[in-house]
Amino acid sequence: MKRRPPIPVRSALRRVSHFPEKVLGDFFFVKRVDLMAKADIGRRIGPVTRTGRPAAPARRRSWVWARRGSAGREAVYALLSVLFCSILVYLLWEAACLAQVLPQIVLPTPLQVLQTLRTELATGDLQANMIVTLKESLGGFLLAAVIAGACGYLIAHARPLELLVAPFVAASQGVPAVAIAPIVILLLGSGLWPKVVICAAVVLFPLLVTTVTGLRGIGQDYRDVAHVFGASRLQMLRYVEIPLAAPVLLSGLKLGLTLSITGAVVAEFVAADAGLGFMLNTAINTFEVSTRYVALLTLAVLSASMFGAITLLERIVQQWQEE
Repeated sequence: MKRRPPIPVRSALRRVSHFPEKVLGDFFFVKRVDLMAKADIGRRIGPVTRTGRPAAPARRRSWVWARRGSAGREAVYALLSVLFCSILVYLLWEAACLAQVLPQIVLPTPLQVLQTLRTELATGDLQANMIVTLKESLGGFLLAAVIAGACGYLIAHARPLELLVAPFVAASQGVPAVAIAPIVILLLGSGLWPKVVICAAVVLFPLLVTTVTGLRGIGQDYRDVAHVFGASRLQMLRYVEIPLAAPVLLSGLKLGLTLSITGAVVAEFVAADAGLGFMLNTAINTFEVSTRYVALLTLAVLSASMFGAITLLERIVQQWQEE
């Protein structure tokens, strides 16, 4: 017996809506839509058992282990690539110093930088400054994530609000953070909170754009099915919008975390008594070239570590969605 092809959910909803609800009754209306939705979802999830539950695909366990093995291989490849790039940078740096391409007051040797790094670690100054910068960057990132999440959700669901807010958001990006930092510090005073606010101002725009893009990129079919089954706004956000928009949101998080380090350094350049930006600014003013490169390398390692952590979280979310 030849089976009929499954009917898409949207077309099924349109066909059912043509029948008067008073004639069919609430029971038959919901039952028809439920069957059509299950027919379309069944085409995606595969065969089902007699109890109505999805049948387990063949070699499911081996497929999962294969995915885990591929994730492990990707992690090994990433570590090897980082090691290879580090060795390559060291060799090029050493060759440039031996060839005296630049004077030592501009480009010190790697051995001088390693000696300064050992001294900074022994005194504990590098660890203290790094902790201060991490507090400022993570605090600003979390503040920007909360504001961008709330505003992005409202903008994604209300077109008139976007027309009202978009010009001001775009205009705010034309003002550099270096120009805003002194005003923020004069208003809020010294301490941790002015730096956090400056970091949030730097990170807010990319997080807001990715939030709106991710929520609007969800297909209307998923929203229609959720509305049919009586999903509330909170359930829609939890079970439909956040899982489907997760790849775009995680891309925004990667960009925002790396930019938060930049915001912290900008704030510390203006007014600070601790942090990697303060350390870098002091080294520039006192002509301590090796200390300057130690601060720059530490900032690069922090940014790369944050980027790698969000990338790992993104791979975990992708595996969870595929399984």
